[in-house]
Parts: sequence; C-alpha cells; structure tokens
Amino acid sequence: MKYLAVFSVLLLFGSAFAQTPFRDTAGLTKNGIEWCEENYQLYKIMGKDFFEHHKHSIESRLCGNLYNDDLWTYSEHDRYQKLIEQSRMYYNLEIQESVEESKEGIVDTNPVNVKEIPQEIEQQKKEQQQKELKESNIELKSNEIIIESPQIEEVNSEGGGCLIATATYGTELAPQVQLLREIRDNQLMNTHSGASFMAGFNQLYYSFSPIIADMERENPVFREAVKIGITPLLSSLVILSHAESESEVLGYGIGVILMNIGMYFVAPALLFYGFQKRKNQI
Repeated sequence: MKYLAVFSVLLLFGSAFAQTPFRDTAGLTKNGIEWCEENYQLYKIMGKDFFEHHKHSIESRLCGNLYNDDLWTYSEHDRYQKLIEQSRMYYNLEIQESVEESKEGIVDTNPVNVKEIPQEIEQQKKEQQQKELKESNIELKSNEIIIESPQIEEVNSEGGGCLIATATYGTELAPQVQLLREIRDNQLMNTHSGASFMAGFNQLYYSFSPIIADMERENPVFREAVKIGITPLLSSLVILSHAESESEVLGYGIGVILMNIGMYFVAPALLFYGFQKRKNQI
C-alpha cells in the first residue's frame, strides 16, 4: 500500500507540464493563470474531456478547480495574486486527495471534487479571509495612499481569448490582438450572421489553437514562423473593421475569406505551377 501512495504522488508530479514556467512548487504562477484564461473557452466546450486533452496534467486540474471557484469572476486589480494563492490551496488539496485515494488503491487524475471535502476548503477560505481582513486593517491604520494598478480585463466568455495571436505577440494588450478582439466584439458579435459564424468558428478554432499556442511558447522559431504566416491574414481583417451593418459584415466577410483563400492557397499553387512549367521547359 505504501508503494501505491508513492506511485500516486509520482503520477501527480509526472504530468506532461510538471516542470514548466506555468507552475512553481506550490501552485500556478501568473503565467499559469494566463494559460488558464486562454484555455477557459476550450474547457467550456470540452467539459471533462478538457483534462484528457491535456493528459490530466496538474496545471489543467488546477485550472479546472479555479474555473469552478467564485474567485474566477473576480475582476479587481489584485485578481492574479488572489488566483495564484487560491491555486496553491487547490494544489495542496490535490496532493491530499491523491495520498488518501492511493491508500485504497485508487488512482484518480481528475480535479479535486470540492463537494467531497467541504470542510478543508471552508477552513482554508476562512483562514484566507481572516488574513485579508488583518492586512486591510493594517493598511487603514498606516493611513498610506494606495495607488491601484489598472484593472485586469476579464476574458470574454462568449469568444474566449485569441490564443494563437496572444502567444505570437506575447500579450493580450498587443495591437494585433486588440484588433482581433475589437472586430469580434464590435462587428461580428453585433450581427446575426457574424454571431452565427463565430459559433461555428469557435468549435473548430479551440480544437487546435491551444496546441499551437503551447508550441509557440516552447519554440521561438516556430513562433516567428507563425507571426509571418498570420500577418497577411491580420492585414486583410482590417477591412471588416469598416463594416457597420448586417449586409456589410456579410459582404466584407465573404470578401475577406476569398482574399485569404487567394493569398494562402491559390497564389502558392500558381507559383508552384509556374515553377514546374519553367522547370519542364528547361
């Protein structure tokens, strides 16, 4: 039975992402929380298959616990810090659950079921609240002026994050990522045809974009190649920012799709055909 416990803990630490910058020895880092934000839409689409998709990594399970925590919708300036602290709590609970289940010969790689251990969670939440209350009292007594940092933007639950563009340009605040978000929110989501397109597009996009985004973070050369590849696409999408009505969104949208088919498929095919023809003539 002792070996089962050891095996279970090793399994917990041996996930595909166990030694990445997304997690330290006690929970998720800020980079890990950002990774959770980027994968939130994928979780909403896949449900429990999300964890199988990420090989039941400890990072994906910590994200799953945070998604179901009331703190996930918190939007004040210290959101990241609070989520990091909460992830450490869930990390300890994951370890405890793994050890306890191994004693019974069970290997459960799913996230902690909060309904099974309400006492531990309530106790840790109570301790955290007491700590925050104590710190707030200290701040009030010190009579210091506190300057709040800009509020963190919450991930849009209707469309999620632009995973590939965010990984390519390094931040959601990059102009290219902002352009994609503005076109989605201001043009596409405000029209029936645009919203219908986004519903179908999200199903396809979030089936592969997290994998591409992870590859970009791990391989700078690949990231630069993706940046070169999507630049013409981003340039063509500027056209959609001028659409103001249902008919314009539909018309401009079809035009942009045809333009990108021409750039990414027709033009390379014609170049290849011309090259082959000249080669045969020689």
